[in-house]
Amino acid sequence: MASKFTPKLFSWLILPTLLLISLYSLSLPLYTPTPKPKIPISSSCNLFKGKWINDPNRKPIYDESCPFHRNAWNCLRNQRENMGRINSWKWVPDKCDLARIDPVEFLGLMRNKNIGFVGDSLNENFLVSFLCILRVADSGAKKWKRKGAWRGAYFPKFNVTVAYHRAVLLAKYEWQPKQLDDSNQDGLKGIYRVDVDIPADDWAHIGAFYDVLVFNTGHWWGFDKFPKETPLVFYKSGQPIQPPLEMFNGLKAVLENMIAYIEKELPGKTLKFWRLQSPRHFQGGDWNQNGSCTVDEPLDELQI
Repeated sequence: MASKFTPKLFSWLILPTLLLISLYSLSLPLYTPTPKPKIPISSSCNLFKGKWINDPNRKPIYDESCPFHRNAWNCLRNQRENMGRINSWKWVPDKCDLARIDPVEFLGLMRNKNIGFVGDSLNENFLVSFLCILRVADSGAKKWKRKGAWRGAYFPKFNVTVAYHRAVLLAKYEWQPKQLDDSNQDGLKGIYRVDVDIPADDWAHIGAFYDVLVFNTGHWWGFDKFPKETPLVFYKSGQPIQPPLEMFNGLKAVLENMIAYIEKELPGKTLKFWRLQSPRHFQGGDWNQNGSCTVDEPLDELQI
């Protein structure tokens, strides 16, 4: 990327969240809550600096009966190989202890509140594991799809709603077929118009409902999704941006404008997080190019 992020944007992109870190390291798995002493986390603790430890005695939190999985994503039910090893990894920060999530305690703290995820399938995948973990504390949880949510759940025992809104670029984008004046562009089939200053309809009007919102975008910003035959073309204030932006400068423009929108339009009471990308794990091709994900251990730093 030729240009640099602004300080405000950079601070959003590295914003840490105990909620996400504590849950993501446990995202797969039967759970029997046991009393345990509270482990205070020092303000100087850096949850992002540490290592993955394999603990063969680590037990799953949930089983294959969780109703919030898509069937194709249910590795437990589909008996993916090496699930025991995959489930045994845990994140251990260098200089502090990170307690395992207690679904009852978490939902108790979030009683009468709503949590929303906005972004691409990384947030959706996280949501599924999150819902299955929380269901351990409330077996009466019901599927929930309102307010334009792609999917979610309601936990009646605690009056908590958790849902996902699909907005892969965060900004509004739409397909526009090839025009007559584009005839000189060889191979062009049309464009995807991206209005960098307009949020996608899927989340533009949800701010007042949620007490916590977690945003992400990233993996759709690639030429595998938008090749030269069907490129992204960026607009602002209804007009094409000139000179035209390359894809990653377009990403920067979307992030700056969406953050400005969030700061201006979403209620101050709403706790907002920005989730970073995770590396792809496919080998031998991407997810839609006969790639496979056979690894059962964390990537080395040099592989990221």
